[in-house]
Amino acid sequence: LRLKKLLDKPEDDDNQNRPFKVIYFDVRDMLDLNDLDFPDLLVCIAGEIQTQLRAAKIPGFDATSTLLKNIWDGFKGLMGSEVTLSGDIPFTPLAFELKNNATARQKLREAIDAQSTNLLNAVNDLLVDATAKLREADHEGLVLIVDGLEKLALRTLPDGTTTHDRLFINRAEQLADLKVHVIYAVPISLIYSPQFPQLVEAFREDAQPVPMIRIRPEDKSEITPETPGMKVLWEIIDKRCQNADVNISDVFDEPKTGHYLCEMSGGHPRHLMTFIISAANLLDELPITYEAVETAVRKYAVGLVRSIPDGYWAKLRKFDKPTEDLPKDEDHLAMLFRLHIFEYMNGNPWYEVNPALRILKKFNHKA
Repeated sequence: LRLKKLLDKPEDDDNQNRPFKVIYFDVRDMLDLNDLDFPDLLVCIAGEIQTQLRAAKIPGFDATSTLLKNIWDGFKGLMGSEVTLSGDIPFTPLAFELKNNATARQKLREAIDAQSTNLLNAVNDLLVDATAKLREADHEGLVLIVDGLEKLALRTLPDGTTTHDRLFINRAEQLADLKVHVIYAVPISLIYSPQFPQLVEAFREDAQPVPMIRIRPEDKSEITPETPGMKVLWEIIDKRCQNADVNISDVFDEPKTGHYLCEMSGGHPRHLMTFIISAANLLDELPITYEAVETAVRKYAVGLVRSIPDGYWAKLRKFDKPTEDLPKDEDHLAMLFRLHIFEYMNGNPWYEVNPALRILKKFNHKA
């Protein structure tokens, strides 16, 4: 969202940079990440592109084409009476149908897949035309941001591949074929997939990991409130306090409470905010107490245990101290994806257990 804002309105005092028109959507709003395949994503992208380009009211541009109408007529013929969809942009409701109609899902996917090349061509015609009209209207061009796919469920399929490889590796050429600047948020497991070079080859671009904020010093010694990463997390909290018109000195009963909260987040901003919300919900008024933060962290850690198979614990204990080596097997990739292990990319990459797990007896049990 921050990137979208920067592209929509470039921060340029001299007005040298022209804005982009950004099509942004989060797939979690309309698709099931526990069961998602390329046809689902394709119709979702087609629907959002049509809907958002129409809403933009670009001079001289029509978000509907004869080719798209013909493809939709072909879908209706293949699907028969199993689904009923309405509206002049039917691809978005089709995405919802894929999510909610488990009975017809496979037939829908087969129908979409049979037309995938034609649908991509029709969408690309829209994108090329929209980009040309935008440039005439003093825009730099068009950008598509597809968010949320980093949360795609990781499962091994009967053929031995994973759900991540099925979408991003097997369909990389089609995902990269959209005639627009495109950004996909993808699962961390792909960075370590043996097929990752295929993804780079398809997109002609390396994937950029979004790492945790490093809160441990460069020499990997003990964490203190004075390390740069800890100061950054404290600044994040302060920004939220300012937005809520609350003085940060009134938020915690003592400084060590806030520092403990930052340390237990492991440098993960979303966890930081989750812990604050959880701790605040335990109290009727400020300040947030050390005991409330401890309870919030323990609640999260106990919930995380449910996603940790028994065979993982011995492997997780090896990451109690920072290490630069991460085995590239399926178990360790799953630990990264499920945030059992955090990856830090500042300088040389290194890995460390999610600090919330350290408070559990099961983690500290060495038998």
